[in-house]
Amino acid sequence: MTLSEPGVAVIPYVTARRGEEPELAAMLGFRPDGRGLCYLDEGPGDRDDQGVLWARCSQAREDGWPVGSPRWGLVHPSRQRETMEGLRCQVCIVSPASRIARGYLFLATRPQDAAPPDWPEGVLSWQPPLCLDCAAIAVERCSHLLKYGAVAIRARVPRLYGVLGTLYTTGADLRPVPVVVSDGAKDTPLPYKDHLLRPWFLASQLVRELRGVSVVDLEREISTARL
Repeated sequence: MTLSEPGVAVIPYVTARRGEEPELAAMLGFRPDGRGLCYLDEGPGDRDDQGVLWARCSQAREDGWPVGSPRWGLVHPSRQRETMEGLRCQVCIVSPASRIARGYLFLATRPQDAAPPDWPEGVLSWQPPLCLDCAAIAVERCSHLLKYGAVAIRARVPRLYGVLGTLYTTGADLRPVPVVVSDGAKDTPLPYKDHLLRPWFLASQLVRELRGVSVVDLEREISTARL
C-alpha cells in the first residue's frame, strides 16, 4: 500500500525499506527425512503455527520502528505476518484493526474481471486490516486504491487460509530451487490444507479468507467515529 502525496509520505509499517535484504538462498536445505525445506540453522521463529517455513529478511529499525526509504509496492514478510496474524493495523500497528459488530475492517478493490455474484464474500486477502484513522488516509493517498477504487469491507470471520510465496523442488545439484510458474500463478495462495505442497513452500505473506462479509460506507463510519 502506497500512501504518499507531494511533500508528504505515510509509510505503512508493513512496507519494505531500503537496506532490508532477504536471507541468502544458500541457507535453505532439506529436512533430515527429505520431506521438505528447512534452514540449515533453523530456529523456532522460522515457521508459523501450521509448520510452514517463512522467508527471512533483515530489518532496519530505530526504537522498534522501520527506517529507511520505502520500497513502495513491496512488503516485509515478517511485518506482514505480524500484522495479519495479530489483526493489527498494517499502517501504524500501534492500533488494533478497527472491529465492530459487523467485523474487522479491510480495504479492497473490485476484481478487474467479472466479479462473482457474492463478491466480496470469501475473498482472499493478503492486505492486513486497518484502523479507521489509517483507512481514511489510505483511501485518499494509496495509488492502487485511487486507480481501481477502494471498497471498504467488514469481515466477521477473517479466517486463516494460507500463504503466498515460492514453491521449491530439488535441483540438479541436489539443492532447493524455485519452481518456475507463470505470471498469472504467482499470486495464487497455497492453502494450509494442502499438506502435499506445504512442506516445500517458503512463505512471504499470510492470507486470510474473509467470511461474514459486508461492504460498508467508510466515510460514514469515519464521520460517526469522529462525532
